[in-house]
Amino acid sequence: MMTCLDGSAQISRIGAGFAFSTPVDFNYGETGNPGIVVKTWITLNKASTFHVVPSVTAYNRYKFETGYSILTNYMFQGDLDFQYTLFHEETVKLVAFAGGNVTYLNSDFEPLIVTGNETITDTADFALGGNVGMALELRMGPKWDFYISGKYTFSQYSTFVISVQGVYYFKTRRRAYKR
Repeated sequence: MMTCLDGSAQISRIGAGFAFSTPVDFNYGETGNPGIVVKTWITLNKASTFHVVPSVTAYNRYKFETGYSILTNYMFQGDLDFQYTLFHEETVKLVAFAGGNVTYLNSDFEPLIVTGNETITDTADFALGGNVGMALELRMGPKWDFYISGKYTFSQYSTFVISVQGVYYFKTRRRAYKR
């Protein structure tokens, strides 16, 4: 942690891809899939084994239509993870991560026929929590990696999330990972 205080912490790569989450029950509906995830890695040590990884995920809407109403649910997640490399062998890395999570849910209810006794209304909520997970990084080229991860977020709206991403490095790397 002290390495970031001397100014050596810097963004080394950026990733984008898809996230698939277990549905969350919210306001008489669920949340949608898949999500689009964007994250970046801030390197904290010279060996590039310890990173801070902020990420944002926006999930596809869940829409439920009846002849009387339309319910649309949205879910967004933000994470701030600390990631550590457990194992690496040439072009394969295994990493573990843990950190904080914030989940925001928004539900839009539109009655098509107003009866006056609807039990569902527009609502929104957010929950703070944490997450733990592991990931596999596969080198695809001097500036590209394939990243697949699984994590469990624990909060009021706990989910299991699997994500796949393409990762772009700002600097060209040599043939294999350096340690």
